[in-house]
Amino acid sequence: MRFSVLGPVRAWRGSDELRLGARQARLMLALLLVRSGNPVTCEEFATLLWGQDPPARAANIIHRHIGALRRLIEPGLPPRASGRWINLDGGAYRMNLEVPSSDLLRFRAHAAAAREATAAGDGETAMARFLSALRAWTGRCATGLDPDPDFVPEFAALDHERSLVACAAADAALNRGDVSELVPLLREIAEQNPFDEALQARLLLVLAADGKQAEAIAAFTAVRAGLAEQLGVDPGRELQAAFERVLRQQAAVGAEPGLQAPAVRPSEAEPATVPAQLPLSVRFFAGRARELGRLSDLLPSSGRKSAGAVTVAVDGLPGVGKTSLVVHWAHAVAGRFPDGQLFVDLRGFDGEEAMSIDRALMVFLAALAVPEAQIPPTTEARTTLYRTLTAGRRMLIVLDNARDVEQVRPLIPAAPGCFVVVTSRRRLTGLVAQEGAHHITLDPPSLEEARTVLRARLGANRDADDPVVLDEIIERCGRLPLAMAVVAARGAAYPECRLSELAAELRNSASLDVFNGDEPRSDVRTVFSWSYRQLSEPAAQLFRLLPLHPGPDFRLSTIASLAGVAREQARALIAELLRTRLLNESRIHRYAFHDLIRRYAVELGDRHDGVAEREQASARVLDHLLQTAYAASCLLMPQALLFAPPPAREGVTPDRLADADDAMAWFTAELPVLEAAIAEARPDFPTWQLAESLLPFYQRRDMFRSWATSAETALRAARRIGDRHGQARMSRMLGGATAFEGHRSSAIEHLQQALALFVDLDRTLEQAYVLSNLGWVWYHQGEIDQSLAHYRKALALFQVEGNQRGQAFSLLGIGYCLVRAAQFHLAERVLRRAFAMLGELGDQNGEGSCATVMSDALTGLGRLDEAIEWRHRARHLFRQASNDSELADNERGLGDVYLCAGRPVEAVRAWQEARRIYVELGSDEKVRMMTARIDRREVPGPRVPEQRAAGREVLSR
Repeated sequence: MRFSVLGPVRAWRGSDELRLGARQARLMLALLLVRSGNPVTCEEFATLLWGQDPPARAANIIHRHIGALRRLIEPGLPPRASGRWINLDGGAYRMNLEVPSSDLLRFRAHAAAAREATAAGDGETAMARFLSALRAWTGRCATGLDPDPDFVPEFAALDHERSLVACAAADAALNRGDVSELVPLLREIAEQNPFDEALQARLLLVLAADGKQAEAIAAFTAVRAGLAEQLGVDPGRELQAAFERVLRQQAAVGAEPGLQAPAVRPSEAEPATVPAQLPLSVRFFAGRARELGRLSDLLPSSGRKSAGAVTVAVDGLPGVGKTSLVVHWAHAVAGRFPDGQLFVDLRGFDGEEAMSIDRALMVFLAALAVPEAQIPPTTEARTTLYRTLTAGRRMLIVLDNARDVEQVRPLIPAAPGCFVVVTSRRRLTGLVAQEGAHHITLDPPSLEEARTVLRARLGANRDADDPVVLDEIIERCGRLPLAMAVVAARGAAYPECRLSELAAELRNSASLDVFNGDEPRSDVRTVFSWSYRQLSEPAAQLFRLLPLHPGPDFRLSTIASLAGVAREQARALIAELLRTRLLNESRIHRYAFHDLIRRYAVELGDRHDGVAEREQASARVLDHLLQTAYAASCLLMPQALLFAPPPAREGVTPDRLADADDAMAWFTAELPVLEAAIAEARPDFPTWQLAESLLPFYQRRDMFRSWATSAETALRAARRIGDRHGQARMSRMLGGATAFEGHRSSAIEHLQQALALFVDLDRTLEQAYVLSNLGWVWYHQGEIDQSLAHYRKALALFQVEGNQRGQAFSLLGIGYCLVRAAQFHLAERVLRRAFAMLGELGDQNGEGSCATVMSDALTGLGRLDEAIEWRHRARHLFRQASNDSELADNERGLGDVYLCAGRPVEAVRAWQEARRIYVELGSDEKVRMMTARIDRREVPGPRVPEQRAAGREVLSR
């Protein structure tokens, strides 16, 4: 196999090119190829394909594309087998590549060999290798797919890597005196990067050296016009200097490329000054081994050359310890940089005006021994002088607390040898995309790291050996290093105060006062405020409202409803909060607060926003959840008579769900939020309606305890406000949950309470449903006569109401009872009526359940081939309905019928599929049961049909 990503994404098996299919599949393959053996998570794939707004079933689409790629690349590979090329690696996908199979790896191998040859003085070998590297490209990375660099910067960074190699190749060709082979390659790369001035400068010099001075002049004229028209700027110093050399005909073969020497240099008579500007290292630094290791791994080595300064951008939320990490590491490696260390606090986030670029350059030029009188007056001239003075030097440069990319760019040296570390609260993706910077996000430390730091700060004589108290302090600080430092300082100031007292103070305080410091940089509230002040007013208002959102995290659509704005506007506001790190993207397209930042937002909301405004926002987000949950529940049970909510409030934009897969994905993602909203049980919100909407999801996932908890909470809420209808519905729901948990007596009690309430409310249809539910519970109690009596009463009421769905499920319940009583002929007739009615209703779940009990009836009659056929029909229906729970039970039943029919191999295959699904559902007891059955290859005793369909009516309306 051969793969290409340096141009159009392509793949070959031998000499045959493969048809890679749709754009999404090609994009995913492109990212796997660009990562070159490193893992790609589903979240990263989703960002690549849909940006910040993936569909609810994004994961299913991604797995389907991966499966298609695996089958295309390795025909005949079993679905879950490990393959040669693409494999699952700890929840992410990885592509196994070697140099012969990847144009990217060949490009990098040639480029590395060229740099080594250049360092060894072997110009001929270097030039040959540079040419081979550049010829590996046939266009931009992933030509025609246009991946968005804001979300997935690797593609743009790879294009930039090509430009850097092209510049190095041009320098080598000019030094060697032979540019002819490079001209067409360099011309093509320059056309694709019209605003890369370093590249354009090399093109001018190479064209002139090849005797094409007129073309060089025309190229400069075109670039200058493009810069003015598109960017509103003039050519920079490097490009202008190259043009002047062309005009003076100085770009002759063998001429040294680059700028002229600066007019100003430190006096040669003065002793060399080696700057050492790093601030003091943090005394109590501990842990962070992974991040320290990543920084050290990026240090230049003899086997790894760089075309420019190595740049690392470290970001993280306020107070997480970015500066402490970088300064500690910088002191440890300072000896690797004999020409010194530069450090500047750019004051991007500290309550003062950010440091200007001119001022930062003044600081660095002064450190490099340039007399103040000789420092040029303009930013451009200062930047040129700074880059000239750092060229050829090995320096460590720390740009701390940067506001944005533009503040940083002029401070990054152009030549190799220097190592630059930038810290910022913002994620500086522009540096990654344009300058090829490496990126590290600093999260709060692990619990063990936090323990080590806190013990060191508190001192050896304190009661820091109490792990429970210590851990409580750490967690109430949100593991935020700044907060832990403030608490430790308070403990140090009052040595008689025990740790348990500090923990109690944190436990009993709802404000951030316990984290007040002696000066602004050590005060948690003040440090947070520096980010808050940078927000626009709409973003600040959203920040204050977000704590009203129930649950641990949020998605774009619910945030839009909370704020009462369109989703595009909400997306822009979220971007502001992410840039200032007041909000984190906890998972792909899911956003969350750090605990202390949430507390800060609560304080601001209480101070600035009126009660009515906050209540309206809370009502909107709850209505959003209710509207979407109702729609999702209807998709899972299209014919269920759920209690429909009133029309959505103004400003509410419910999620749009296309099918049952979307509905299940939405419930899965939002479950913690929905259950938190139920737990709040606001008196002005119909909590029971939200709980009821969760029922189809709970049942399909066998989440009976969660089902019962939500029903109990909603029932208490309905009782508090005297809502008898809600009490009846939740009693019925609770009866269903306890029945599925196996507490049949309790289930009967709850259902009888529901029945009594519905009789008082004169709701005949609801009475019929509860009677049907009681029939199901009595069936599982083994009381078949009681079960039949209740199903027949339910059938009569459903017929009075003209409710075909209820009639169908009552007939299905009667069919279960008849099979249990071994009245198979009568059961077959009843079940055929039920199946036909369910088919008319389009209820795939009901049809599937009916098909399973029909199989049991036919098995009892000895018609095993027909029984197997009905089980296959049930399989198809449950898959269409995305009902994994009943699909697994059906696979188990299918295996039983196969074994009765004398087909043990097929029986084991069906049981293995049942076990696989039970594993995914977390049904440990059923997994053990299936494992034992597979080992024995026998059905334990006469089969009793498991009545799931009529039981499902416990939860549907």
